[in-house]
Amino acid sequence: MATTTQFHLSFPVTDLDATERWYVDGLGCQRGRRSHEALVLGLGGHQLVAHLEPAALATQRGVYPRHFGLVLAEPEELANLEERARAQGLHFGAQPRLRYPGSPLEHRSFFLIDPSGNWLEFKHYRHREAILGASNFQLVGEKTDPTATD
Repeated sequence: MATTTQFHLSFPVTDLDATERWYVDGLGCQRGRRSHEALVLGLGGHQLVAHLEPAALATQRGVYPRHFGLVLAEPEELANLEERARAQGLHFGAQPRLRYPGSPLEHRSFFLIDPSGNWLEFKHYRHREAILGASNFQLVGEKTDPTATD
């Protein structure tokens, strides 16, 4: 795929005003178009669309079954985002931690939970090839651990 390709993700939210504050003011996303039922956001150059779903969403306990986020290229980017999240008082679903230390899959990650209960993961891999490669390894998260990451 071309490097100019952008990812698109649509997700449900229960309050557009709270969503806009959390993602734009809190997380630092770019604000795009907004209607009475949806909000376009830019996250790491990719397009998110928050769709209003006024009925209460099912509460997810822990990371699974769904979450989304960014794999950051540099460890400083992850540290800066963590610092921003703390300064903005964003809710951490899982505190920063080092996963698979000493292995080719080693990465640091943390999770945030938005006002609608959506989980977002932010991480940095020590070895870039682990992002989509390292297929000889079978480790992909741990569903038995509610704070596990991919």
